Amino acid sequence: MPSSRRNFLKRGGAVVAGTALGLQAWSQKAPASDVVNLGVIGTGDRGLGLIKELQALSRFKVVACSDILPFRLEQALHAAGKKCRGYSNYRRLLEDKRVEAVIIATPLSLHFEMAAAALDAGKHVYCEKTMVFREEEVFLLIEKVKSSNLTFQVGHQYRSTPLYYRVADMIREGYIGEVINVYVQWNRNGDWRRPVPEPQYERIINWRMYREYSGGLTAELHSHQIDFINFVFNSYPKRVIGMGGIDYWKDGRETFDNVNTIFEYPSGMKVNCIALTSNSREGYIMKFKGSKGTIELDIEKGWIYSEKVTDRELGEVDGVSGATVRLLKEGQGVPIAVPGEKEGMNNTGYALEAFHQSLLDNTLPYSNVYNGGATALCVRMAIDAMLDEEAKTWKPEYNIVNNQ
Repeated sequence: MPSSRRNFLKRGGAVVAGTALGLQAWSQKAPASDVVNLGVIGTGDRGLGLIKELQALSRFKVVACSDILPFRLEQALHAAGKKCRGYSNYRRLLEDKRVEAVIIATPLSLHFEMAAAALDAGKHVYCEKTMVFREEEVFLLIEKVKSSNLTFQVGHQYRSTPLYYRVADMIREGYIGEVINVYVQWNRNGDWRRPVPEPQYERIINWRMYREYSGGLTAELHSHQIDFINFVFNSYPKRVIGMGGIDYWKDGRETFDNVNTIFEYPSGMKVNCIALTSNSREGYIMKFKGSKGTIELDIEKGWIYSEKVTDRELGEVDGVSGATVRLLKEGQGVPIAVPGEKEGMNNTGYALEAFHQSLLDNTLPYSNVYNGGATALCVRMAIDAMLDEEAKTWKPEYNIVNNQ
């Protein structure tokens, strides 16, 4: 039996048993007494969700919130508690001396302006993905962070999540052989709109529908998956092609209601990204297709599949349970177990813990201005490929990660 096949199956058993190799420094714990005072800029669905998430993390205290919509700010203040101050202008929040760090959860088009202002005010920053909207903003923000000596983290959560770290290790260690294709999907069946209490709030609340503020499905959904693929392979696409359309929801939106993009990496690997808003079958999924097997991921679970396994090969495998052998032989997925996962902790929680750790240690976050900026460039390439109906190529000046 070839050693590569034997190793695949043995490792599969280790994954099931939870005896796989340990994870990286994401698991370090900070003292609970080191509480960081936070200000949250943008208290829509994501900002409010983050405030609620932070209530369960004793390492942070939300002391200020800002939003231009009074009813949203009121909801946030109620969630954050009586000692939280509210500001209709985010610059007033930045003047609050109690605020040590900010979370930016506003429309994408505002990220650069607000992140730059926060750094100028001496605040550490957790900026939701995608990092920035425009190509030139990537380079300007990098210089701003470099000169600030402040912590800047981008909200690409998979760089802090145990399952995704484990999967990255497995792929790099050859569990599934050479990966030639990655299939990415994030499908929904709904118009993706938020309710609007009065017509004048339409573009503010449903900013994701308008090109002035948003990169649409690619920026809001696929950016997470693109960033993880870049992380796994320590590489960036050399070329992007794509198509998108407003083909189902004829409601005045400007961003596409379906997107199909293909990223080509220097190794020859292709990444197919699809997002629909008119069919939710299988919802979210990532499939890494290798010469020896496949890894499939949903948001919080993963499975590994072997290519065809013979009876003879199975008979030579040691340390793999009968149940695992049966699943592999039948072509079914074996669940990926991850040691050290915290019960009840989701991807956002892990990312916020990583931010806290970087603040305490004064270290570069795993999801930082360099790799976050590179992913923003990938997203911009894909959006422009669809809008301009032509392939977009990686430019030498995009090599910001290697040049940091």
